[in-house]
Amino acid sequence: MLKAIHVIYRAIEQLMRWTTIVLLVMMVVIVFSNVVSRYYLHASLAWSEEVARFMLVWLVFIGSFLAYIHDEHLGLDILVAKMPPTMRKAVGFCTNMMILFALYAVMEGGYLLMRDNFDWLSSAAEIPQGYVYFIVPFTCGLMMLQVVLKTYYLLAGQKGRQEGSAC
Repeated sequence: MLKAIHVIYRAIEQLMRWTTIVLLVMMVVIVFSNVVSRYYLHASLAWSEEVARFMLVWLVFIGSFLAYIHDEHLGLDILVAKMPPTMRKAVGFCTNMMILFALYAVMEGGYLLMRDNFDWLSSAAEIPQGYVYFIVPFTCGLMMLQVVLKTYYLLAGQKGRQEGSAC
């Protein structure tokens, strides 16, 4: 069962990495095209700033998911590192539960924001705002699954990430 979860999660991680690459390249092309258009054609692409901003929002949330998978978020573990293993496990469990609660709160707020804004179109690109806000509950849900996996490994006494695995 866990092996299947690892395979699925690895595929999701790869999809998110490629999505990040595609979004970043598209964002650079759009912003560069707007600069060229302004400078040489003396006309701005009205939708470019808005779409680039939406892409940046998606990049931030996908990047936070990828950073969480690999434990790359900023953290202070000076005190935890000096604790005995049992206490370290208890603190890790409490930390994971707080993270789970915070992610749930953000996911619920993001879902409500997404649901309530599908009728509201962005001013220049006329994209429903619900599509922009979709990334919030999506990435929070993925991170919540990752918290559950990390908590399982913590309680089982296993190392959280196996070689070559996203978990």
